[in-house]
Amino acid sequence: MTSKIKILYIFHVSVIGGGSFCLLNIIKQLDKNTYTPIVLLKSGGPLAIELKKLGATVHFEKSISTVLYNKSVFRFHSFKLIYGSLYSLPKIKKWLKKIEPDIFHLNTMMLYPYLRPASQLKIKTVVHMRENWPKGEHQIQFKFAKKIINKYADKIVAINQTSANILELNYKTKIVHDYISFEGRSNNYNFKKLFGKDFQSLKIFSFFGGTNWQKGALQVVETFANKILDEDVRLIVVGGMNKNINFSGFRGGVKKMLSKIDYYRYNDKVKYIAQKDDRIVFVPGTYHVKSIIEQSQCVVSFFSIPHANLTMAEASCLGKPSIAANTPEAKEYCNNGKSALLFEMNNKKDFEEKIKHFLQNMKLVNSTAQAGMDSAKMMFDTELNGEALKNVYENLIGNIGIIK
Repeated sequence: MTSKIKILYIFHVSVIGGGSFCLLNIIKQLDKNTYTPIVLLKSGGPLAIELKKLGATVHFEKSISTVLYNKSVFRFHSFKLIYGSLYSLPKIKKWLKKIEPDIFHLNTMMLYPYLRPASQLKIKTVVHMRENWPKGEHQIQFKFAKKIINKYADKIVAINQTSANILELNYKTKIVHDYISFEGRSNNYNFKKLFGKDFQSLKIFSFFGGTNWQKGALQVVETFANKILDEDVRLIVVGGMNKNINFSGFRGGVKKMLSKIDYYRYNDKVKYIAQKDDRIVFVPGTYHVKSIIEQSQCVVSFFSIPHANLTMAEASCLGKPSIAANTPEAKEYCNNGKSALLFEMNNKKDFEEKIKHFLQNMKLVNSTAQAGMDSAKMMFDTELNGEALKNVYENLIGNIGIIK
């Protein structure tokens, strides 16, 4: 008797972001007549809700922990991550025994310790490589990670050529670009309510990094608040919830005391600066990004560490220009820099200059973005990349079904 192939996906977050979008799109595209998608998350949240809508079975394991990513071992947080990962290993093994998946798909490289128990149970394993580990940085941790992945991963799925080159395990690596599909993500975001009835006459920039330091939230907000002073410019910060700083409870009380001497944590500093500028609007994170990008004139980002810029890729597929850090991934995603404005990474002055250049040359920049739209759509095509991932799964199993 032939039964469906069970794939267990594991991920450590349940917020909406690049890795979450990737997982959602994989399961949306998955042939449910052949595969049964099961997802193990650390906690509930927006990702879990969307996964259930797609027919996936979702379980939760609060001990799920990544290992440290390109950081020194000699930090308290690093020790905490290492301990958390080791502590969770037997719990993950119990889930593997309970679910008995045919394939165990890690949605990030940084869950690589979980490959070992899966391999011990003779479960086929896939690592989704989306990280950029710069050469020469924290190589002891990297070499150990590479050794474990090489030993226990059956296949590596890299989201771009840059990620594929990091591990240098080409014999087991397949490039499968993140699928970009706006099906089910097209709910209209009411810009009229946010910016007023004349919003179409404004120059609206969208930033999808919330208050996240890795996304460069502080640099973006500071630049718009202090350097881009045009009255008709607006910035929408998606994922920032609202501008209010939480001063409730004991920790809130401490924060309030420190605010008296102008000391704020990173997230709160972003909000504090934004509070002073009515042109900057905060909204919660959302899976329905299409109308936000389409109603904006430009998508901006300021990555503090190199990694794949999925929102930039989505903007490219919609023919909208982006201003982003010049990283290998960014070049891949915008036709080698031809259909976006790229600035030197971590260079606030260059970021500011690119925004001003866009404001002075909107028609030209828009035309170059439009010209690169077809190549972006091809790179991130759902069917092409879905077929590539299907081939990865089929090669692992050996045929399309398993005889139980």
